[in-house]
Parts: sequence; structure tokens; C-alpha cells
Amino acid sequence: MTSWTKELDEAVVLATSKGTWHIFLFYLLCILAALPTSFLVFSQIFTNATPEHWCAPPRLLEDLSLPDTLLRDLTVPKRNGVYESCTSYTIDSKGLLAALQDYVDERTEILRKDGVLQTLKTHLVPATGIDEREKQIERVIKTVELLRNKTTKCTNGWRFSTEEYPRTLVTEYSLVCEKEWLARLSYTLFWVGSIFGNLLFGWMSDRYGRRPTILLMIYLEVPLAIATAFPNSYTTYIVLRIVGGLFFPALYQQPFILALELMPPSRRPNVGIVVGMLFAGGISLLAVIAYAVRDWFHLSLATSLPFIVCFGYYWLIPESPRWLVGKGRITEAEEIFRMLAKKNGIYLSEGFLINIHENLVNKNNVEERSNMIAIDKNIVETPEMIENKDLTCRINNMLNFKPDVTISKDIRKINKTILNDAKEVDLEESTDLLEELQTLELQSKTSTTMQKITKIFNTNRTEESKIIDISNENYEASLLDIFRYPNIRRKFLLLTFDWISLGVIYNSLSYNTSNLGVNDHLAFFIGGVVEIPSYILGWQCMERFGRRWVLCVFMSVGGLACLSCALVPEDMPWIIVALALSGRLFVAAAFAVFYVMIGELLPTVLRAQAIGLASFITGLGLLACPYIVHLAVYGRTLPLILMGLLSIVAGVIPLFLPETLNQPLPQTLKDGEMFGRNIKLLSCATISE
Repeated sequence: MTSWTKELDEAVVLATSKGTWHIFLFYLLCILAALPTSFLVFSQIFTNATPEHWCAPPRLLEDLSLPDTLLRDLTVPKRNGVYESCTSYTIDSKGLLAALQDYVDERTEILRKDGVLQTLKTHLVPATGIDEREKQIERVIKTVELLRNKTTKCTNGWRFSTEEYPRTLVTEYSLVCEKEWLARLSYTLFWVGSIFGNLLFGWMSDRYGRRPTILLMIYLEVPLAIATAFPNSYTTYIVLRIVGGLFFPALYQQPFILALELMPPSRRPNVGIVVGMLFAGGISLLAVIAYAVRDWFHLSLATSLPFIVCFGYYWLIPESPRWLVGKGRITEAEEIFRMLAKKNGIYLSEGFLINIHENLVNKNNVEERSNMIAIDKNIVETPEMIENKDLTCRINNMLNFKPDVTISKDIRKINKTILNDAKEVDLEESTDLLEELQTLELQSKTSTTMQKITKIFNTNRTEESKIIDISNENYEASLLDIFRYPNIRRKFLLLTFDWISLGVIYNSLSYNTSNLGVNDHLAFFIGGVVEIPSYILGWQCMERFGRRWVLCVFMSVGGLACLSCALVPEDMPWIIVALALSGRLFVAAAFAVFYVMIGELLPTVLRAQAIGLASFITGLGLLACPYIVHLAVYGRTLPLILMGLLSIVAGVIPLFLPETLNQPLPQTLKDGEMFGRNIKLLSCATISE
């Protein structure tokens, strides 16, 4: 049985040996995996941004047309020189009105609200000269200072700073103080949706194919993203985000997997690197768009409407040939290769994939015979061995001219007779005879097997495909197979732990930008720009030094950078920003290396499902991200310390995984189980020149 790994590698090399179509297709898939997903995940940082806020003043004071800064000083208490966000002074409105009745005119207005007429009392200060106005303001200040006696929770609503964010969902629905948890909940529930999407689309991809899964996600996700700009309540918005989160991980992973399976071996590491760089570019682009479009409604449309063009992928992306071969559909896989080659200006003859397969099978048979001959040359033959060899040669010659499958039956009958008469026959003679007859039986089976192989390769192309499809095993795989095979199980659990760690650290660092003490848009933009060279660094290092040690070093250095923030005083925010971004640089580079490594370690028949399950488990860990970021209220560097510790612990894990540099992609469950069974903890990859 062959896993078709070498055949597929040779076929894709032939189909992409020249031309640019496969490069165009490669970047299309990378863009699909990176740009929509970066907008989908991180746009809520700006649409759900919480600007500076404080309690609104009593209606009476607001009607007096006092300056905003004066109103804030009169009604909002301070703690350590900083205005409180959720408390205000209690002021007796009736006493205030009585004290200011000389300066205030009371008016009653009739308003129509929701089809109902309502009366509203307003209080206005009559227009006066500048001197008289100053006296009025001084009178108001003294009166309020006398009447305010204690603090209480906001009872008149809130006022929001519009300097950085004119309007967000938080200001629209007043999601602060007692309702602040709702904004945090929308982050959490987004990842809840992604948890179930991982399993659903991972299973769908391995069952029905990469292409239909990707197209389904595009046709559902883009309209849902647009719909988030039109919620009639914050609850509706949360529901839309949950459903949108359902598609996020798979929308990132499935184009990545398809690109990985379509590219030749030399370009596979480029997939994770290019996707990572485009994802970082999407983050920086999002920061620029959010700076230019600060209203949450227009920002929601600006980050969703352009992706309607993704509907055009229906006419561009093919199915994965590796997935087709994994389902036994050899002929369809060959058609994909021929189509790819044709668009590259390369002609591949019909049946070329089968020819590659035959050549590899014949080559393997020749190598096996050569090895057997080499071994035989080192053996000193005894007279008994020569006699047995002559007997075997005579039987082999007979089988070549007149194969008879009944020989094995006759041999079994003779075996039975010998065993029954063992007491009457000399023990030594019967043993020799049994060994000779077993040799005859083995030769008979070998001859019969060779006949079957010859029959396979001499039938027409349709019948040949059917025979090959049936003869291949391990084509169907389920999630349970991950845990049935000990080596696959071990690798899966280690990879999942690292994925949880990387996911929590990376997303927490991204969401933590608003806690660094600098402008949100600037910090987020710099964070995206910093990631771009990190992927180039990861690319060069893992191609030269392999995956294991590079991943270990990157995660450890990133963790140390985050931990170092604890040593910096909080009044030096830009040093904290520099260290946090350094940590993000190395964690992003580690993520790029990790994505290449996980794709190379898992077998094709199980790759999408296993990645989906690992991502599902990671999604459970990502639920903690908003709460880790929220720890900043107790200390600005506390989230960074926690992330640093997690990164260092997870950095040790890759040393327990096999190196994948210059190794073929495992195709079947057998390939996946055999790959990396006997690894050495401190072994290193062969350094390429």
C-alpha cells in the first residue's frame, strides 16, 4: 500500500515548474485567510471602544448652559487627581432651584415621543452681560458646593469624551459602569461561536472538501458582517457577533490548508509566513481605517462591504488534489493538476499521475531486491541453503509458467499430515520438511501477489482508478482516530497546548493596546507594522534552523519581554509599549512557525478535522482573553506578566515534537503515526546552507 505522498509532491512540482497562475492562486488564498479575518476579529476594538466617561450632571445644572469643564468639576468627584467614571455628587435639585430662583426661568415644553405627547420642564438663565453672567456662575458654584454632601452611582446617565471616538456602540447603548460587562461579553461570546465553528467546518472540510467549505463560509460570513452595522439593540449585535465568530477560525484555516496542499514542497513554509504578514498588514490597515472613520456605523460598513468581491472565488479556487486522493478519487486529483499546469502553460499527459505512481512502485521494488541481494552477499551459504535455494528456483520457474493458487492448499494439507504423524516421524526431519514447505507457500503467495499487481497496471484507466481506490487504506478518518494512535495523540495534545498558549497571548496582547497608556490607533498600527518583520524573521530562521528550536526560542524571548514590563515604572508608558510590542513581535513570529509546523505534522486525511478540534479547544482558552486584559484595572502590567509566564512555559513544548524541515507531508494515518516516533529531545535540524 502506498500513501501517495511522493506521487503528489512530484505531481505538484511538475504542474508548477513554470508560470505564474499557481502564485496568483497562492496569494488569493492567503489574502482570503488574512484580511477578512483580521477585520472580523479586531474591528470590535474600535466599534466597542470605551472613551473617557463620567456621570451626567442633574438636568437643572445642565439647563443652565454652564461650561462642560465647570459642570464636571462641580458634579464629579476626583480620586488621586483623576475624575471618577461611575460616581457623582448627590445634589438636592429642589434646594438648588430655590437658591437660584432669582436667576432661573422655568419653562414647560410639549414634546411628542413614540407617538405620545409629553411635557418637559426646562430651566434657563436669562441673557445678561458679562459681569452679571460671572456673578451668576459664582452663585451657582457656591450653592452647589454647599448642597453636595456625598457621592452616589450615576443616576442621570453619562457624558463621553468625543475627542478620539465621536460615537461607538458603548456610547450608543451606555455600556459603562454596571453595564460594562456587556461590552466584555461580546468579545467572549465571539470566541464561543468560533469554538463550535472549528468542529463543524473542520469536519465538513474533511468530509465534503476544502472548496465547498470555503465557499459556504464566504457566502454566509460576508452578509453577516454587513448586518452587524444594523443592530436594533446590543443583544442583536451580540447574536450577530456569535454567528460571525462561528466562521472566523475556519475562514482563516481552510484557505491556509488549501494553499498548503496546492503548493510544491519548497513553497509550503511560505504559506504560514505570507498569511501572517498579510494578517499583520490587515491589522495596520484596520488601524488606519478606524482613525479615518471613527463612527462605529460607518466603520462597520467600511470593514465588511468591500469583501463582497470574495464571491468571485467561486470561479477561481480548485479542490485540493491531496484531499481527492485521500478520498480515493485519483482521476479527479489528476484533472486538478492538469488544469493547474495548463494555466501555467505546461502540458501534462492524461494518466501522468498513475505513471508517476507506477514508476515509484517499480523503483521501490528494485531497491528492495537490491537490498536483499546485498544482504545475501554477506551470508555464507551452507550446503543445505544451496539445496533449498535450488528447490526454490525450480518452484519459482514453475510458477512463472503455470501459476497455481492451489499449491498453498496442498501445502497446508501436507502440513496437517506432518503434524498428525509427528510422533511417527523423526522430529528433526519433520522440522526440516516443515520449513521447506513454508518456504514454498511463501513463494506461492508472492507469485500470486505479483500477478494481482500486474493485473492492476494492465487494466484500462477507469478500472485502474477503481482498483487503486479500493486498495488504499486509511482514506477515511474521524476525530476518534486522533486518540486511537498513540503518536498522533501525543503530537496533537502537545500542539493543542501550544496553540492555546499562543492564541491567548497573541489576542490578549492585541486587545491590551488600550491599556498601554498611549493612543489606541497609534499603538494598534505600530503593533501591526511590528508583526510584518517578525514573519520574515520566522521564515528565515525556520528554513535554516528548523521548526522546533526556533519556536522554542521565539516563545521564550517573547515571554521574557512581557515579564520585563513589570520592572518599568508606570509613568514611562513608551518603554512598556516597546517591551510589549517586542513580545508581540516574537509571539507573532512563533505563531507563523507554529502554523507551518501543525500543518506538516498532521496527516492529510485528518488535517482539517484535527486542526478544527485543536482550534475548538483553543477557543475555550480564548474565552479568558477579555478577563486577562481586564486585570489592567488592578495594575497596568499585570496582564503582561501573566502572558509572559505562559509564553515561557509553552516554549518548552516544541522540543517534544519531531522536526518537519524538509520532510514530506504525511498523507495517511499510518504516515502520521510513524512520523516522529523516535525523536530526541535535544536534537537539531540539519542546518541548510
